[in-house]
Amino acid sequence: MKPSRRTSIGLEKRERTRSRLIAAAYRVFASKDADTVTIDDIIIQAKVARGTFYNYFQTREDVLKAVAASLSDEMNQKIWAQSVAIEDPAERMAIALRQFLHQAMRDSTWGWVIVRIGLVAAPLSETIERGVMTDLEAGIRLNRFRVDSLQVAIDLILGTGLMAMRSILAGHTEPDYPEQIAKIILKSLGVADADARAIAFKLLEPLQGDSTF
Repeated sequence: MKPSRRTSIGLEKRERTRSRLIAAAYRVFASKDADTVTIDDIIIQAKVARGTFYNYFQTREDVLKAVAASLSDEMNQKIWAQSVAIEDPAERMAIALRQFLHQAMRDSTWGWVIVRIGLVAAPLSETIERGVMTDLEAGIRLNRFRVDSLQVAIDLILGTGLMAMRSILAGHTEPDYPEQIAKIILKSLGVADADARAIAFKLLEPLQGDSTF
């Protein structure tokens, strides 16, 4: 076997093992609060040796962040594909918010993992924070948004989104709750009421493909 092929096989095997650990951690986080999950819980679920775990992650927080990034980044990729051609940053932001919240409605396990991890590891990933920042900066540049502080706006969007997801999962919301949340966030960013409603309640196309887990 050529050295290059041997290296390729080794990398593929390593990636499969890492994905197996992340999938096992996902199942554990789906059933327990994030701050009570232990490395032993993940090892038992993945059916691997402790040494194998430490080949990929050094701490419980490392694997927690890996699960969060895997879930949120997959969603972000699908949302980006759906909204990349849209010029209005307000509409792009509304699509992202609504898709995340509707995904929690469709898949409560996914939603609870996002909420449990998000409460201790916000933001869920650099990709999410960068995406929010990009739309915010574009909205300010185009006079679409009016905010005094980017960080306040980011915390408003991410914090409201996370707590809205929690309310959805607790069964305290109406079917159009994602649209209501998108509308109030857009209004908080300076979008006029009628415009915010039109954007938030615009037809939402379904995302393509299933979740990783």
